[in-house]
Amino acid sequence: MYKLHLILKYLRKRRIAWVSLIAVMLCTAMVLVVISVMGGWLRMFRESFHGLSGDVVVSRRSLAGFAHYEKMLEEIRKLPGVQAAAPTLRTFGLINIKNVIREGVQVVGLPIEQIGGINDFPRSMYRYYGSKVEAEQNATGVKELSERKKDELYTKLPPPTFDLVPDVPYELILPKANNVRNWPGMIVGAGVVGIGKDKNGNVDRPTGLYEAWAKLTVMGVSEDASTVDLSNKAERNYWIVDDSKTNVWQYDGNTVYVPFDTLQKDLGMEAFGDSPARTNDIQIKLKPGVDLNDAAQRIQVVVDRVLKDADAHMGIAVEARTWEDTQRVYLDAIENEKSLVTFLFSLISIVAIFLIFCIFYMIVVEKTKDIGIIKSCGATSLGVAQIFLGYGLAIGIVGGGLGLLVGFLIVHNINELHTWMGKVLGIVIWKPEVYAFDKIPNTMNPKEVAVIVGVAVVSSVLGALVPAIRAARLQPVEALRFE
Repeated sequence: MYKLHLILKYLRKRRIAWVSLIAVMLCTAMVLVVISVMGGWLRMFRESFHGLSGDVVVSRRSLAGFAHYEKMLEEIRKLPGVQAAAPTLRTFGLINIKNVIREGVQVVGLPIEQIGGINDFPRSMYRYYGSKVEAEQNATGVKELSERKKDELYTKLPPPTFDLVPDVPYELILPKANNVRNWPGMIVGAGVVGIGKDKNGNVDRPTGLYEAWAKLTVMGVSEDASTVDLSNKAERNYWIVDDSKTNVWQYDGNTVYVPFDTLQKDLGMEAFGDSPARTNDIQIKLKPGVDLNDAAQRIQVVVDRVLKDADAHMGIAVEARTWEDTQRVYLDAIENEKSLVTFLFSLISIVAIFLIFCIFYMIVVEKTKDIGIIKSCGATSLGVAQIFLGYGLAIGIVGGGLGLLVGFLIVHNINELHTWMGKVLGIVIWKPEVYAFDKIPNTMNPKEVAVIVGVAVVSSVLGALVPAIRAARLQPVEALRFE
């Protein structure tokens, strides 16, 4: 009982020990903020890239694409564990939006009605999904719907389409153009048309976006051409019918999405005579619980068999890879950055251990006579050591707990703090163009939190270990003679 009494007394009265408590608190909060942001950054990368891709992707490193994909789709859909599969196209083009925006873009051709069964791309579409979420939030008076509510809302929506926006007077917008209602729809990345956040954190959406026309120029790449044929280009007019905000800046800043069949025709990749149709990718969705690597191997067998049966295997490397393998360069880079930054900040946190050691050593020297009195009253060497170890444990628990509280408040409100810094101080640290996402990750991993707080407590005890041993080894007579 006397040990607990002395520990609590020292914790309240010895203000110099508060310095070590503050050091533990600051180091814990610092590491928590850093690892939460870096870990959240990695998590957002994984979720966003996976949300834009199938679980397994069949592709070839060539804009010319590969043929016989329809037979591949037929065979792949028969495999156990495969839930859905669809082809996609990707190329590059020049876009002209209302003679205001003229730039190069990445062009993705989607079978939009099928893509919702493959990935989460429809969730990125504002008019199709985002506006519905905002309307539900306004109707219910909540700041943000829960993920469960969003999922329920999403499942009730019909499949997305490239259909033109109802009630838009396209003939009046371009009265001199012909067949304007036959122009296909286009979905633009948010960054392509300048959709972003202002200094107050509000989304700035251009007016009249869904009344804008766009002219897209693309160029097909022949399967057997040894040079690029500049005359093999196609121009087509579109109407913008939606915008996409995937939260991955590489996509949002320079990507437009058009109907698969339309782009396939413009690229000259449709079936023609004896030439089969071609595509760039096959996106595959697996059933829950299916091993990605095993499924990729089984799909690769199907792809190789189809190409062999068609006598098209030689010289064509069509690979079936998991979504993680397709983004391995980015994921590995971020994982390494997280490990490096966490290691460096952990080294800085070692300062807290030495600070506790120095302060506790001073306390032992200052309390030498008190230690002699305690021992002369019957306290054992182990009991004396336990006082100082318990003191270190108390500082670790209190400091770690306060660090957790401070870290949680910073991480939970980090985007608001960043917005305030930009609004009041003019300091913008997190730029979407650099970090790929337009908001800072603001969630904590419970396992990582438990480990960091646990390390803070253990470090505090280790810092008090040597002073505790010195206090335990003091002899009562020598301690009482201490001046």
